[in-house]
Amino acid sequence: MRRNEASPRPRRRLLLTVSGASVVLAITAGAVVWTGRHGQESRASADERVHVTTAVVERADLSDTLTLGGTLGHGRSRVVRSGKDGLVTWLPRIGAEVTRGGQMFRVNDNPVPLLYGSTPLYRTLRDEGTVGRDVKVLVDNLTKLGYDFGEQPEVGSWVRPRPAATPTSDGAGAEGETASADAASGESAEDETASGKSGQDAAPSARPTAADSAGAGSPAASPSPAPVQVRRGEGVLTAGVIAALKRWQSRTGAAATGELGPGDAIVLSGAVRVGGLLAEPGDAAGGDLLSVTSTVRQVTVPLKADATGSVRRGNKVTVTLPDNSTVRGHVTALSSDAQSADQNAGGEPQLTVTVGLDDPDAGPVRDADSGSVRVGFTSAAKKDVLVVPVGALLALSEGGYALQRPGGRLLPVETGLFAKGRVEVSGPEISEGLRVVTAS
Repeated sequence: MRRNEASPRPRRRLLLTVSGASVVLAITAGAVVWTGRHGQESRASADERVHVTTAVVERADLSDTLTLGGTLGHGRSRVVRSGKDGLVTWLPRIGAEVTRGGQMFRVNDNPVPLLYGSTPLYRTLRDEGTVGRDVKVLVDNLTKLGYDFGEQPEVGSWVRPRPAATPTSDGAGAEGETASADAASGESAEDETASGKSGQDAAPSARPTAADSAGAGSPAASPSPAPVQVRRGEGVLTAGVIAALKRWQSRTGAAATGELGPGDAIVLSGAVRVGGLLAEPGDAAGGDLLSVTSTVRQVTVPLKADATGSVRRGNKVTVTLPDNSTVRGHVTALSSDAQSADQNAGGEPQLTVTVGLDDPDAGPVRDADSGSVRVGFTSAAKKDVLVVPVGALLALSEGGYALQRPGGRLLPVETGLFAKGRVEVSGPEISEGLRVVTAS
């Protein structure tokens, strides 16, 4: 061959020998894979060349975050409806905040106040001795509003309901007659229940049967209400509670009836901010009247229903405001029903994540306009662990991972959390400050 004749350029191969084994490096999925076998030389083509450098094993906190777009506002809104017939005579202004005992609206010029609780008024609370969770709502709110009504019966005790007086033609009520008879004999319904008194005059009424109805020509007297046991979370409508209710009604400008029924008050979980008006004074009160939100600034985030595995109630988040300042918060709620992001376009079902801010009154939050924000969810976190770049991992063909020392020695490792291009590692020979080979 002549000297000036070009000869083919030899193809370069990267050959590493580790512990007597010839192995080839190849990059796959961010880790380096060892594909050689013991005692057998393996060579890589020029296209598979790997440039290597070194990195130091560090001790650090590692966290994986999911960043999504959200909206800064006052949280999800809900519609408030009236449960009474009549005409709307007053509505609050948009942006107004309504607290416990305050007016939500007026129907026929009667105020409809706000009570805090989780059980709505589903029946008229009238009869002394009525027991239930709705009564507990009334009792708790009267207490918070500063009204004294005496002690409540203890959980587990028995209470006999006493129906309210029914007006008669002579102006006296049946309850009044019963009370007079009790007073004359020196006994009461409670005395009778407690002592278990029985006899011809005080025998308990049996439940009417079909045979009784068919045999008697005159209607049988209505049996007295059976005693009710007070359970945890329930309240009792005592005479003191009824008197306190009348005082509160008088103070608010409502008729002091001592009764409270559906539509007489609105029960919500707490104070609210009026977000919109859905009716006007003069409209019928039977429909939607207004929408309300929380009074505290919150962030809502739409989340695909199939991505909720990384978001849990209580998770810490970082919120980036429109001015790029950041504030901390936590997940307070996830909506339970997934709805399509675009019902008309058949979009993917989404949930709504509500984020509460740790300091909603902070300057950056107070000064920020409602609008778009970025929310970083920490889906996993590890503190004070050993980490290396993902490119330092060697995925062995026989399974498992290793790190390579600059001299070629392999150190087996166990992997943990992967996040932001780094991975948690551990092993008997892995320590902080150890220098290892990594791909670049």
